Amino acid sequence: MHHYRVYERVANQIINRHDFLSVGHQGRLEARLSDYLDRHYKLAGQTIFLASDAGPGYEPAKLLSLVPQGAHGEYFLDRYHCLQKIEHTLGRHNELAMRAIKAVRHHDQAELTIILDTYESQNLTEKQADDLMRLRKYLQRNWRYILSPQMRGFKDIHLIGSVESSHRAFTYRMKKQGKSWTKQGAKAMIGLIEARMNGELQASLNTILEQLTVHPRVAQTSLLQEMHIRTGEFLRKAPTKPSIGAVQGIIPINTATSRPMGQLFKALTH
Repeated sequence: MHHYRVYERVANQIINRHDFLSVGHQGRLEARLSDYLDRHYKLAGQTIFLASDAGPGYEPAKLLSLVPQGAHGEYFLDRYHCLQKIEHTLGRHNELAMRAIKAVRHHDQAELTIILDTYESQNLTEKQADDLMRLRKYLQRNWRYILSPQMRGFKDIHLIGSVESSHRAFTYRMKKQGKSWTKQGAKAMIGLIEARMNGELQASLNTILEQLTVHPRVAQTSLLQEMHIRTGEFLRKAPTKPSIGAVQGIIPINTATSRPMGQLFKALTH
């Protein structure tokens, strides 16, 4: 599942939001995104703000490559995911986790290193040590992208945010209740969800209806002939079975009334 979102922010209000969803090749979705930007914006000389969790397919270099030529891109590591990784690794209620989060918010790498070293000096399990190593690499790899907009000189820009809050619109529909999808079915459902999120559902449905072709009616004689042929084929394929006659049976009178046969006998004799 791939998801991109484009929007503008004016006076802390999000406007002109447009989502792009796909379960197919990510490159095709990126082509749709680039085409949308070219058709709706003149971005030469403008600054575009980008944010993600830096996961596979959404790395800083990947997103910055989507910035149109002539525009400047500023990538931000999503703060929510970064802090969530710290809590998951050090422990949600661990004092060291709280100190590490504070160090990240102040972009204090020296303090953060001391905190992580302190945690590492404890008696860690093999899994905890592996998680800590992955956290160190994650923070080191994305450290320059943790800087907030204000720290980069954009005083009027607050947190960029991410698209996670809107993932429920399609993850619940696609994943919950034990659903499974064929590739074609998943593409169709994602297309409907994307159209609904972008306020284009009715227009998309109208376009589909206009493309439907009305097939000419089959002549009644031809239809009757086809029915006659199919009926004959069915009769030839279905062998006759010998009759076994009437089947006799009895209802015992000493059956307990709590059993089905006993209840039937009681109903017939009253």
